[in-house]
Amino acid sequence: MTKCKLAIVLFLLTAVFAMPAWAAAPSEEPHENVGENAVNARQTADNSFLYDTSIYELSQADATYQGNTVQVVGEVVGDAIRSEETSGKYWITLESIEGDHESSISVLIDDEELGLIDTYGGYNREGTTLQVRGIFYLACPSHEGIMDIHAETVTLVARGSVSQDTFNLADFLPGLVLVVIGLVLTLVYTYLRERER
Repeated sequence: MTKCKLAIVLFLLTAVFAMPAWAAAPSEEPHENVGENAVNARQTADNSFLYDTSIYELSQADATYQGNTVQVVGEVVGDAIRSEETSGKYWITLESIEGDHESSISVLIDDEELGLIDTYGGYNREGTTLQVRGIFYLACPSHEGIMDIHAETVTLVARGSVSQDTFNLADFLPGLVLVVIGLVLTLVYTYLRERER
């Protein structure tokens, strides 16, 4: 009888000490441990999530990016064009080169943000580099279905620059040598032809 009571007391003590682990287990969210980061498997998608991406990736994007916030960095090229649909807004083109891929995207910005642009990229000009965060549209319903970004935040990354071409005679030397050789051969041909007469 005493051994039976002792066994019951030991069972109850074991149950009491194990209780915190049992009580905590059902209330925990299911997680998958990846390195030091825990991923909540029950978390739902959030359409306001910020995608730090590149212009090339956006040019290859699918419909999952539509209406999401994206952030890109690129060089301003071409010219600013006043928006006909929205007053106080301008279109600029951001371009980036990643490896062999050259990509560009149209960005709708406020007219106050034009002051950040000191140089538009073109021949002998490197345009201002901007970081743009805004809503990405694969097919914008407000602008005839074009792919664009409606900027919310525009930040200056690097100022543009203009480079001057310098005249270098060495670049023209091979061409000048060929012209001289051509003239000499023409004179020799003319002389030999006159001599045969």
